[in-house]
Amino acid sequence: MAWFSRFTRFGDMHLVYGQEAKMSCGIASIMMCVFKINKLKPGATAVHVEADIYKKYEKASGAAYQPNKRGTHPTHIITVLNQLTSGTWAWHKVPAADAGKRIIDVVGVTGGVGPILTVNPMIVGIDWDKGGAHWAVIDTVREFAGSKYATVCDPWDANVHVTPASAGSAFTYDANQAGFSVDFGGTHYDYKPGARGKVDTWGMIYRTK
Repeated sequence: MAWFSRFTRFGDMHLVYGQEAKMSCGIASIMMCVFKINKLKPGATAVHVEADIYKKYEKASGAAYQPNKRGTHPTHIITVLNQLTSGTWAWHKVPAADAGKRIIDVVGVTGGVGPILTVNPMIVGIDWDKGGAHWAVIDTVREFAGSKYATVCDPWDANVHVTPASAGSAFTYDANQAGFSVDFGGTHYDYKPGARGKVDTWGMIYRTK
């Protein structure tokens, strides 16, 4: 597990947390939301925040955290986020056809290029076409030349995936389409060909301000 700085073609930078185990995408997504909303930076001074997130998750779930044995339940994710950030988080079951619009409405749209200082991230549940599910974070939606693109911060490969988002369609995620990245340490997983899915049965987790 480690933090990675990733850049997109829109000239902005995104902190991505690489998940520590194959079933720890949920807690990695919590980590990213807490750091992005509270404008924290990785490093020695933030280590206690990371440790506190694990402790709060264990308390919420009522069991020791075992990322290699069980996934991260949305109700436990919400409990931790409500303790560590502002606003009220909830799990929303959104019809697949409405997912694109909900992402645009919740995260908000920023035009042009350049850095974004304040974001309103959300966690989305990806149902893979080949089976299984995955949590990831969307922290920005950029608009360029009349089209909108959601930036998916994916804890599995610790990379950003600029993905088309439309108010009139489902949100389809192709994890094999990733931005350019260079690693200077830290570990993460790699996607195999055909890693494709959409926001459907697992819905999305976001806050109301």
